[in-house]
Amino acid sequence: MDSKPPILLRLLTHQHQQFFSAVESGDLQSLHQIINKLAEDDERASIPALMALQNSSGETALFIAAMNNLVEVFTYLVAFCDVGVAMIRSKSDFNAFHIASKRGHLEIVRQMLNIWPELCMSCDSSNTSPLYSAAVQDQLEVVNAILDTDDSAARIVRKNGKTALHNVARYGRLDMVKILVERDPGIVSIKDKKGQTALHMAAKGQDPAIIEELLLADCSVLNERDKKGNTAVHIATRKCRSQIACLLLSYTSIEVNAINNQQETAMDIASKLQYGESALVIREALIESGGMCARNVGKMDAAMELKRTVSDIKHEVQSQLLQNEKTNKRVFGIAKELKKLHREAVQNTTNSVTVVAVLFASIAFLAIFNLNGQYITTGPDAGKANIADTVAFRIFCLLNAASLFISLAVVVIQITLVAWDTQAQKLVVTVTNKLMWAACLSTCGAFLAIAFVVVGDEGSWMAITVTILGTIVLMGTLASMCYLVFRHHFKIFGNDSQRRIRRGSGSKSFSWSYSINVSDIDEYNSDHERIYAL
Repeated sequence: MDSKPPILLRLLTHQHQQFFSAVESGDLQSLHQIINKLAEDDERASIPALMALQNSSGETALFIAAMNNLVEVFTYLVAFCDVGVAMIRSKSDFNAFHIASKRGHLEIVRQMLNIWPELCMSCDSSNTSPLYSAAVQDQLEVVNAILDTDDSAARIVRKNGKTALHNVARYGRLDMVKILVERDPGIVSIKDKKGQTALHMAAKGQDPAIIEELLLADCSVLNERDKKGNTAVHIATRKCRSQIACLLLSYTSIEVNAINNQQETAMDIASKLQYGESALVIREALIESGGMCARNVGKMDAAMELKRTVSDIKHEVQSQLLQNEKTNKRVFGIAKELKKLHREAVQNTTNSVTVVAVLFASIAFLAIFNLNGQYITTGPDAGKANIADTVAFRIFCLLNAASLFISLAVVVIQITLVAWDTQAQKLVVTVTNKLMWAACLSTCGAFLAIAFVVVGDEGSWMAITVTILGTIVLMGTLASMCYLVFRHHFKIFGNDSQRRIRRGSGSKSFSWSYSINVSDIDEYNSDHERIYAL
């Protein structure tokens, strides 16, 4: 018998610390040397035993590489391991695949699944699967990799009966919930040892989106009860989750008056909640959904019906008030815009009147010094107009002077008065418009008077014709303007539909509506006139 001790014994006594140190430090060269030495000494059978060797923490070399995400070291060691080595648990109760899944070491997880796909079903002593541990740590890619290998891993339950979905639903991991439900919608109805589904767990959480996702996958769990007879509504009410309770109550198939083993409905639980905003919201939602105390279930409760009726009236009133407020805001907004447009229109009219008044004044001033027949240039009457003795010239002179001074008066008014209010601006425009009418009439009269001198006695028919034509055009224009002025100021020609609308607007009232200033309504109605005169 050879007295030389086996190589494994020598490693155990002299080199195992060096071996584990090389693995922990990721020293791939040292590992090559140790493995090659075993191969050279014809101890190949000892290599699997070396892979199964555990340190003081019960960790194998493969476990250490997987835990620390040493991908190169792991790839080298995995060639010498079998599934038995991969499933050796450390003192932490995890095997190499489980610890890699929990820590999210995706490359190592994929390598192990490619070699040993059955590892995704391996569990620790509490029957916690690698998928459960990865889901708890929100390792989305690892969970997808495991489900790609075997989607039944989502149905593995712990000793307490909970699946991975129970946990992620409780702690609000929405993306993880979507992945698990999409792969296997049937896991939504799995109950733990307390009889709770994932919906019960989600009702304890804070995210209403998870409730929607679970019910979208399987709405039949909405009224499922746990072993204490509680539905998700009971739990959400007890936990004072107002958003979740309101969401659950929005489903028409909800059993709002379900009674648990303690003979309590959700309303009984809500009545015991500490006073606060969330408690009030839950109570109101329960009342609107027909919730009542257990003692009143199946009975006609007049007080409850009255409360519900009052609540309905209250919400209807609030809805009407909000609607009226929005309507008033829109009306006031339109009135404000129309006032702005009116102000701009009046200002434009003011500017136009000023320009026209300056033009009339210029024409009247120049006309007196540019007479037909010119002036006497010599003698004591030098500068006198040759036609000064005619009646037509005297009429021309008077009317031309009237046009000049009226136009200058309008210019002075426009450059002196500053009216901030729209009504004041309208008043100024009204006065200046009438003055400009007078100036226009004076200018026309002056033109017609001098026309009789220009055409002479033989062409008097032409002057008469021009006079008749000018009179018709000017009088027709002024008559039309007077009609528009009277219609705007006295409303004597307004259409019947506007009068009917105005009478109707004052004949009806709504007790909950806001009052609107009558003058604003009148102004709003008048703003529908497309054109008016001042």
